[in-house]
Amino acid sequence: MSLLEKIQNTTCSLRQQNEWLKIYTCPVPSSDFLSFVGIARFDVPVSNVLALLYDVDAATEWVWKTREMKVLRELDGDEGRVVYQLVSAPWPLSDREIITQSQGFVDPDTSEVFIRINALPDFLPENPDYVRVRQMEGAWNIMPLSETSCRVVFRLHIEPGGEIPSWLANIAVIDTPYHTLANMRNMVTREKYADPVELPFAQSSHDIDQNYQEFITE
Repeated sequence: MSLLEKIQNTTCSLRQQNEWLKIYTCPVPSSDFLSFVGIARFDVPVSNVLALLYDVDAATEWVWKTREMKVLRELDGDEGRVVYQLVSAPWPLSDREIITQSQGFVDPDTSEVFIRINALPDFLPENPDYVRVRQMEGAWNIMPLSETSCRVVFRLHIEPGGEIPSWLANIAVIDTPYHTLANMRNMVTREKYADPVELPFAQSSHDIDQNYQEFITE
């Protein structure tokens, strides 16, 4: 069972809510660092969100605190891609570099999209100028609500490594989902994302992690 599958909404706290967004923070077994669950509604089709997510060159415009993002390798078949991300940390902390594999799945019956993200910390040699994040697990779930709207669920847990106290990281934990999803909400309306992109996602219902259902109950 993945770490995200162990998170239960009964242990989570609603930290922010407005007409289109909810953010929860959740304790994680055997960790001092909180995870988060962000739920947003966008007035665009699922295809707009996917086009943005796979436009890695645009990531610095909307992914919170991201200085750089690039694809290191496109994997064979539906195995996804390996991505490098450099994230700014507040002075005097060192910036973090994160290497992940992202892999996508589509439910053929509901058209829900699930993108799983896991750390690959040893894919490249470590850079002494940065702290390599060695533990991270995240997910995007994007589901159609109509032909012109969708729900986006963004979940993440990260062990930032290095010398950063958990209390400091946990105070700021809602910044990442709030700013990332707010920026995404604006970006997905751009004309360039209106054209669907062909993505090598596996057609599968059983691989889609839906451990978010209780968070979206109205």
